[in-house]
Amino acid sequence: MSDPVYEVVAALAARLAGLGVTDAVISPGSRSTPLSLCFDAQPRLKTWIQLDERSAGFFALGLGRATGRPAVLVCTSGTAAVNYLPAVVEASHAGVPMIVCTADRPPELRGWGSPQTIDQVGLYGTAVRWSRDLPVPQEADTAAAARWAEDAFERAVGADPGPIHLNWPLREPLEPVTNIPVAADPAADSEVGAVAGLLKSSPEPGTGSPSARSTSSSAAASEPLTGPGRGDAFGVAADELRALAELVAEFERGVVVAGPWPGGGLRREQHWAAAAKHFAAWAAWPLIGEPITQVRGDDLAALPLDASSSSDASSSSGASPCADARSCVVATADHLLADAGIAEELRPDVAVLVGGTVTTKPVRLWLERTRPDHVVVIDPENRSGRAVFRLTGHVPAPVEALTSFVSERAASAELLGAPGVDPVAGAAEQAEFRPRPPDRAALGGWLDTWRRVDAEARAAVARAVDDGPLLSAQAARTVADALPPGSVLVASNSMPVRDLDDFVFDTGSILCAANRGAAGIDGTASTALGIAAADPSRTVALYSGDLALLHDLGGLAAAARLGLHLTAVCVDNDGGEIFSLLPVADRIPAPDFERLFRTPHGLDLARLDGFAGIRARRPESAAALRSAVVQASAERKPGVDLLIVETPRDRDVAQRRALAATAQNAARQALAESPVAVGPGAGP
Repeated sequence: MSDPVYEVVAALAARLAGLGVTDAVISPGSRSTPLSLCFDAQPRLKTWIQLDERSAGFFALGLGRATGRPAVLVCTSGTAAVNYLPAVVEASHAGVPMIVCTADRPPELRGWGSPQTIDQVGLYGTAVRWSRDLPVPQEADTAAAARWAEDAFERAVGADPGPIHLNWPLREPLEPVTNIPVAADPAADSEVGAVAGLLKSSPEPGTGSPSARSTSSSAAASEPLTGPGRGDAFGVAADELRALAELVAEFERGVVVAGPWPGGGLRREQHWAAAAKHFAAWAAWPLIGEPITQVRGDDLAALPLDASSSSDASSSSGASPCADARSCVVATADHLLADAGIAEELRPDVAVLVGGTVTTKPVRLWLERTRPDHVVVIDPENRSGRAVFRLTGHVPAPVEALTSFVSERAASAELLGAPGVDPVAGAAEQAEFRPRPPDRAALGGWLDTWRRVDAEARAAVARAVDDGPLLSAQAARTVADALPPGSVLVASNSMPVRDLDDFVFDTGSILCAANRGAAGIDGTASTALGIAAADPSRTVALYSGDLALLHDLGGLAAAARLGLHLTAVCVDNDGGEIFSLLPVADRIPAPDFERLFRTPHGLDLARLDGFAGIRARRPESAAALRSAVVQASAERKPGVDLLIVETPRDRDVAQRRALAATAQNAARQALAESPVAVGPGAGP
């Protein structure tokens, strides 16, 4: 006996698996029975059961963030689907692929008060790249289901990746009438439409049960090469890249500003970071980037992403004025540019923007206030098109195009014996092309000034933090330093992500991540667990504030049940410390500020010890914290090692302000001893 409902759902699950989807995150429910059973039965999909849909959404977000592949979310009808909305919004703004499958009542049960029935058509509004209210499966066939899968996947991982929504109206009976079908991928032996063409270079996804799935650190190699920045846009953006090269040749006072990358997967982020550093080094311009952009880390992505790539960042290292491209990275911009005098002294003529909006407010305000003559965004989708500062140029290319462009220019220059010759220009254009000044990185130049100022500020802050008490600054530096190579450090929003920016100047071989799309504090623990699920052999740590931790206790509680490990370091200041740094703290009566903004919770987080696989303790010193992080990372027992660092609000705020002043004083002294040697607009 055939079962058309299950055959249609199984066909969609099989096609998604064939396209490269490897994970389904399911929350229990009745109306979603066919979806849950078919996705769970598909042998090429790993099933994760999450009791809470809000945590499930952020868990799927973490999977997509780590791999660049969309995870499938499955839930029942009603408010269960609404609970996905925070994660869907974050995925939309962060550019993380996700496929949301919500069960729904069939059309005849809608609109008259049927239980657990709400209007789910277009439920997520503009937060999804595409949504479709599907027909009931009895009115479709397996070929249609395969097309739905292709449409969903293509839109989720396309040039502007993000979440998509499939709303499934399902009639009773919901239980299978026969054995649950396990469909073969209907397009396994042929290319189907544009999606199959996009995915020719994608490796086969993992197969079998969770125990049979490979979870080694080489899992990153299976990331699909679709989505943001896939392919070579060098040809289509040649004119814009040539115009950018002219700006490099003309202006010495340029700066590259890197913000968080769209969701192409952690491996892809390393290559984007390498491309940004390579370009900055070639231009002899400073690169401002926080840890979550990966630019402060080792050059782990110096090799091409695949064998067909021509963007070998190491091939032209001799053409860079910085022997180590990372030495062009500025790590103290949040401190330095908050000082009006320093900000004006370091006023740029050109700003090149890559990635999303930077976390640090002083950098954004600096760009708005100084209004560089040229502001160019590198982005195939022009996501920064409505920036408050004026944009003068847009290069519609992925960041990787910068690497191949610079490498080809350097190779042509070496071949022709003329530094800076443009390999894509014609003969007449070659005669007019002005190369980058060869002495731009010389002592006393623009880049050298930034490097000296940044080095002095780094050293001054590091000494003060190391000699000070265990507060947020020392906690952030200790955690980042104690994690084993290849770890991922996930920071919650509010102060922790800023702690990484302000105090972690060199991330070495660890990767950093945060939910900076919509920048909420909810769901961070679940996101970290999703990243851990993408590669359980990798150490994943969460650096969280206390309110963010309390927002996602359900996520922490899932770790042990899912067989995952998380090292969670919580800086506990009993409330929202960030508000103490805002003007409102001094504008209203203290009792009202405490009640309405700082909102102290008064909870002893150490009492979570023993709850749902959480092992909680309070390290009393930096040495104890380091030891606890090292031990937890080595043992990696399923569950959560929760390390609570008490950071009294007033002491922590006072230290933050003192450290910023320390950085600024060191920078001012460096500028006084050797001021910027070039004037505004200075060129060759």
